[in-house]
Amino acid sequence: MSETLGSRRANLAETVIQELTHRIDNGTWGPGDKLPSEQELCREFSVSRPVVREAVASLRLGGRLLARQGVGVFVVGQDVKKIGFAIDGVVDDVRAAAQILELRLGVESESVARAAERRSPASLALITEAYDRFNALEDVSLQEEAEADFQFHLAIARATNNPHFTELLEALGPEIILDLNLKHRHVRGSNRQAHTRKIAREHGAILSAISLGDVAGARAAVRKHLDESLSRYQAMLDG
Repeated sequence: MSETLGSRRANLAETVIQELTHRIDNGTWGPGDKLPSEQELCREFSVSRPVVREAVASLRLGGRLLARQGVGVFVVGQDVKKIGFAIDGVVDDVRAAAQILELRLGVESESVARAAERRSPASLALITEAYDRFNALEDVSLQEEAEADFQFHLAIARATNNPHFTELLEALGPEIILDLNLKHRHVRGSNRQAHTRKIAREHGAILSAISLGDVAGARAAVRKHLDESLSRYQAMLDG
């Protein structure tokens, strides 16, 4: 049942994404315009808040929307210069993936520590929701799996109550998803299922440490989660 609900929500989110994108493209909402509230969008599209949040998060990741904490979500102009973190290399470049992971280790080790310190019931609920969404995945594309993985880490950044962690992770988003695609792509069939379960267990350890307010444990859990892939990439480069 949960898988069916997850698939339905993904389809609803895609519908909302398409409509919001259409309104931005046709000028209904111009650069700098503020989007209606979550409640208004839920009412208009007859969907739940998680669906709206997923759609808005996708468009933020794509650079079409910008969230200003405590103010709202705004349309980004096409000529707005965004922070650039493009790393040399193509999608399958192991060196580029390793570079991304080295940067993530620094940023996310601190992000998860601040999340453990400053967690709130609301932020924990959002991290848990992203955790459950990843666990419910079945027979999805590598891209969908990578995006669900990324959303878990993004929810942790939001729990820091420091908008710069969120903005930095969102700016890195496309590069992170390229790394996640590469990581997931190397695992096939039943091995892929075991690999996904392993990631879910590691996510669970991170979530548990944050829930307990265990700063050192949270740092150790996220380092273990990312270090293994970095070591594998380094071994491939050395080979």
